[in-house]
Amino acid sequence: MRGQKVLVTGASGFLGTRLLADLREAGAAIFAVSRTARASSSEVTWLQGDLARLDDVSRVFAAARPEVVFHLASLVTGRRGIELVGPAFRDNLATSVNILIEGSRTGCRRLVLAGSMEEPEADEPAGSPYAVAKGAQALYARFFHALYAAPVVTARIFMVYGEGQGDVAKVVPYSILEALAGRPPKLSSGTRPVDWIHVADVAAGLLALARTPRIEGRRFDLGSGQLVTVREIAERICLMVGGPPPEIGALADRPLERVRRADVEATAAQTGFRPRIPLAEGLARTIAWYRAERAAGRL
Repeated sequence: MRGQKVLVTGASGFLGTRLLADLREAGAAIFAVSRTARASSSEVTWLQGDLARLDDVSRVFAAARPEVVFHLASLVTGRRGIELVGPAFRDNLATSVNILIEGSRTGCRRLVLAGSMEEPEADEPAGSPYAVAKGAQALYARFFHALYAAPVVTARIFMVYGEGQGDVAKVVPYSILEALAGRPPKLSSGTRPVDWIHVADVAAGLLALARTPRIEGRRFDLGSGQLVTVREIAERICLMVGGPPPEIGALADRPLERVRRADVEATAAQTGFRPRIPLAEGLARTIAWYRAERAAGRL
């Protein structure tokens, strides 16, 4: 990636921040997009734009002239409320279609889209506004590749956790912060098995999808290939922190939750990427980060 012009959307988010660090280390010429004005540095050129507006996306592409695009900008929530249908359509699907349009027009080398393990399979219904938007994004990606030869690859990303996750309502940071405060995390039944992957492994996987030749039009899983229930994750965290055990059944289970296991062998066979951070190490690193942030008064 050294010297290549790279455009990252969602660059200030949890995953985007980690990817920027890896791109800087790789020596890429980085352009990042924000809805609000941000000061550029010697390492990152910040561009302002609303990705749901095609004119803004065209202006961003004209300024960056990217060879590689990582489209990570997204409204990430598993909540089911009908009030989220419109925002999920706008922020997760309209933005992706605009990126696909402009990427196809400008002839960049690779478009990497952030997909999700929540995408529905075959004829099953989507479980949330977020899931249906991500599922539609995958359909558009295949359509743009087939009809317009868009150089698009989709990363189906599984349950990401790790240092720096700003949404502290997510299971891992929530459980850590509650345990550090001496309170039991309040969970649903916690019986859902989930494939957990550390944020550093996801960033590495995204880079692999950008580098690997002749994989356009495909979707690849970025996960660990191992299933661990939400309850077990919370129990592990409480034990590692030394806090009280989680309160199981305090919340209702969400409807239409799916069980997905990443096909890590298929991803490795095509790209050479395998996750390297085992769950025990990843949780220890994550707990240490939140402990330090809390001690410094930042959380």
